[in-house]
Amino acid sequence: MIKRISFLALPLLLAAAPALTAQEWRGGRARVEGSIKNEKGEPIAGAKVSLRWKAHTDGPDLTTDKKGKWAVLGLVGGTWKIDFEASGYVPKQISAQLKEGERNPPIDVQLQPAQVVAAHEEVLLAGKKISKETAESIEKGNAAIAAAAGKSGDEAKRSYAEARAEYSKALAEAPDNGPLLMRLAAAYYGEGNSDEAVNYAKKVVEKDPQNAAAWRMVAEIELQRGNLGAGKAALEKVPAEKVRDPQPYLNLGILLYNKKKSEEAEVALTKAIGIQPDLADAYYMRGLARLQLKKMAEAKADLQKYLELAPNGADAKDVREILKTL
Repeated sequence: MIKRISFLALPLLLAAAPALTAQEWRGGRARVEGSIKNEKGEPIAGAKVSLRWKAHTDGPDLTTDKKGKWAVLGLVGGTWKIDFEASGYVPKQISAQLKEGERNPPIDVQLQPAQVVAAHEEVLLAGKKISKETAESIEKGNAAIAAAAGKSGDEAKRSYAEARAEYSKALAEAPDNGPLLMRLAAAYYGEGNSDEAVNYAKKVVEKDPQNAAAWRMVAEIELQRGNLGAGKAALEKVPAEKVRDPQPYLNLGILLYNKKKSEEAEVALTKAIGIQPDLADAYYMRGLARLQLKKMAEAKADLQKYLELAPNGADAKDVREILKTL
């Protein structure tokens, strides 16, 4: 019996773009605080402070209080990029090495009024100067990606195409920016262009081999394509605790089962169930794998669990026929 690969919902896979690495920065013991002032030493209230861990695109976003102060705790240790923005001022970005288990020195910054450097029309992206036009392209791309999330079908594809066009413009000036490459990969995937999506995700891991979000995207797309070797190899690059959706393991299990690699399929499908205990298809596939392994009691339990979870599922009729023979 050959099973078809199922597809991960796009919003989940696009956690790899604006938020492919969501929540990885949480759970640590690092605390950091600071303040934002203007060129006169006056506090800037309501300024935005965005912290991003390593090359990742998610993290806490804070707002300064009336004294221009901000603070955050519960961060993992390591290298953090911190952006400071306030209306009427030039944005600033720094890199900070945060430590867990000891006090981190306060980060106090001073922002310059926008008119002081307006003639340069430059802002910073990952510590590098980019033109105002490039910054605007990135913002337009972000807006298009956000708009696509609320659409479907051709409308969503048009928004992803718009995002891809804007990000491509920005890429000319920031070709090595990991988050930008990831968002471009996501835009291509949203358009239905898996080839380019994988291409750009691979560019990210070439620059940052530890980028779990990019490896997850490569793994998911390769497994959807039925490329067992490439998909399995990419998935092995992702720490197990960072795979929070069962779909990659489900697809891997299906491919392994189709190749009659039942022991490996059983392991992969068990991982899928560990992530989502009510995933009916994973019990069905693990039941079939266990039948191939002659584990009749375990197979019967899995198939019965499938019927419990999906009594009217697409495979329910087949499952009932199998159970009659056990």
